Amino acid sequence: MLYSQAVEYMSQMEKFGSVYGLDTVKSLLHRLGNPQNSLKFIHIAGTNGKGSTSCFISNILISSGYKVGTFNSPSVFGYNERFLIDGRPIDDESVAKYVSAVADERQRMKDQGANLPTAFELEFAIAMLYFKDSGCDIAVLECGLGGRLDATNAIPDKEIAVITSISYDHTAILGNTLGEIAAEKAAIVKDCPLVTFRQCEEVMHALSSAKNIILCDEATLLNADRNGQTFEYKGCVYNTRQLGKYQLQNCSLAIECALQLRKKGYRISDQNIIDGVANSLWKGRLQKVEQNGKLYILDGTHNPDGARALSEELQANFSDEKKCFVFGMFADKDVDGVLSHIGKIADEFLTVKPPSARGLSQNAMLDKCIAYNRNSIACDSISQAIRKAEQSQCSLVVICGSLSLLKDALETINTL
Repeated sequence: MLYSQAVEYMSQMEKFGSVYGLDTVKSLLHRLGNPQNSLKFIHIAGTNGKGSTSCFISNILISSGYKVGTFNSPSVFGYNERFLIDGRPIDDESVAKYVSAVADERQRMKDQGANLPTAFELEFAIAMLYFKDSGCDIAVLECGLGGRLDATNAIPDKEIAVITSISYDHTAILGNTLGEIAAEKAAIVKDCPLVTFRQCEEVMHALSSAKNIILCDEATLLNADRNGQTFEYKGCVYNTRQLGKYQLQNCSLAIECALQLRKKGYRISDQNIIDGVANSLWKGRLQKVEQNGKLYILDGTHNPDGARALSEELQANFSDEKKCFVFGMFADKDVDGVLSHIGKIADEFLTVKPPSARGLSQNAMLDKCIAYNRNSIACDSISQAIRKAEQSQCSLVVICGSLSLLKDALETINTL
């Protein structure tokens, strides 16, 4: 199988949707020789902040001299970035090799009448094979959905579990209350410390089942501008290029995780942590791009809490800019909840349909956006929207609503 064939195969697998459960992925891993049993893990669940937190943790470990595998999904700008070793995406040849391996095993399962693994389960198995074969010292895993029955929870003992901010998302699967959602995510804790921060009482009650729970202190913001932030945590000063005050929470989770790993015998110095935080930059989260004198911000906001954080950051550091929003979301997301935050600060909306069957049409989105700002236009493509935004009188263009918008948006920006 060639690289192009491998990526196309995985694209076809995504059309079969997802199944919430562990039996099939455990069977697949067993057939592949249980590569996960040769690895150590840090496991991350939560509604918002998983990707950024995994980036901070991975870079701290890399700065400490460890070989680190990182598994994130979905990817934003390229398929290979779902599988990272020391921050570098898997190479095309290895994608072809490991997709071929899991595809062959899936076919054998089909021939034997077994339940078939989903695309995410296949990708998780690829990560386990790749990290094992590459001799990773530790793997940092981001849950795909929930925690209890997420494919990543098929791994054995974990060094540490981390739970980021919990809010409403995927309620049809995870539950209608924050307590129910938190309980699903808390199930990743298996005889290991849990690192989190103090959240609402309902969430904390669900997390209280963890035997060894470590709550982060609150970081103190010292300085913030459009280029990054300086903050203090437990008497040490850190710098991060990541925008957004909420990132201090994610940084704190990563720092506390490193401190707990140090207690378990990992060689992680204070300077390693400082360097790891400074070296981290998670794409697609308040990511700045400047082109032809116009500033673009790409942000994968897709739920109300994320939209609130985005709105607060734009008001704090970009209040003097007129803002054009290139905006599209999946129809099964809380569109009105997101608009309740960004609608208040938008000077213009250019609506688009995300590149997915789940995407809300640009015209249906236009109807919603007009209620907040009549200066709204529906666009036939992301590329068309970006080109219209370039001609806009707004000095700041914000592309948000779905991670799936960002790849096409960035490619178009780079051609302007």
